[in-house]
Amino acid sequence: MANCTNVGQPGSSISLADNPLPNNVICNLSGYGQSASGQTAQVIAVNGSVVAQISCSGTPGGTITPMLAPTGSTSFFTTVSTLQPYTVRIKNAGSETSQVIKAYDPISAGTTTYAGSWVFISEDSPSNGDCDFNDSTVLLSWNLSAG
Repeated sequence: MANCTNVGQPGSSISLADNPLPNNVICNLSGYGQSASGQTAQVIAVNGSVVAQISCSGTPGGTITPMLAPTGSTSFFTTVSTLQPYTVRIKNAGSETSQVIKAYDPISAGTTTYAGSWVFISEDSPSNGDCDFNDSTVLLSWNLSAG
């Protein structure tokens, strides 16, 4: 068993401040889990409300399972300036706080950024696991134009 609590950051409150979501863009939260423990990803507004959520149940042997919006939730939202900055929470059904590595990738041409995506990978047992950071893979993407 390994300890990787010094890699990435805790999944309890992941700031997007270094590449904030633009205002008035459509965002989509998607992902998959591959863990014996259930996985959940949420986008949270500054007022504490969950604006998007996806989750999946754990499976024996960690079979890849799509993360979907639970009943009453959505995986799409439009950003609003008064709800910025948004944070992301990635958690699991186990006893430990997930450890998360994140990266941002914009798609630009000239001086215009047309789309962007945050990718988050998690380890759900950072104090006593395998530290492979494959328990959930979550993508938060946005596109500048709608319609």
